[in-house]
Amino acid sequence: MEVSIRAAKEVNADTLAPELYRMSNEVGLQARQAYRLKNFKAAKKLADEARNYAERAEFEAIRNGAKRDLVPSDPLSDPSYAPVPLSTPVEVGVPDAPKPPGEAPPPPPSGGVPNPP
Repeated sequence: MEVSIRAAKEVNADTLAPELYRMSNEVGLQARQAYRLKNFKAAKKLADEARNYAERAEFEAIRNGAKRDLVPSDPLSDPSYAPVPLSTPVEVGVPDAPKPPGEAPPPPPSGGVPNPP
């Protein structure tokens, strides 16, 4: 039911077939309410009726000149969803190689105070 109503909306059935689209929404609301009240038999019947209205509204809208996208947009084609390469893992617990004598000690960590020698 939800998908049918959304499909009708995509082809502007709300303006090209307003009566059928309105009925699909009203009956769909009744179906949701019946479902919430655990009246599943009535909810299924109303959902089927709402889907029927939505499909008729979609067909009517297309017949009245609506255009449908031939290829639905793929949300994963957006570059913001592209996978980001992971950085190289840092080795933990590997001891530093011995330093040759006379080499300067490494700088202290940021914000820290160097230890006296």
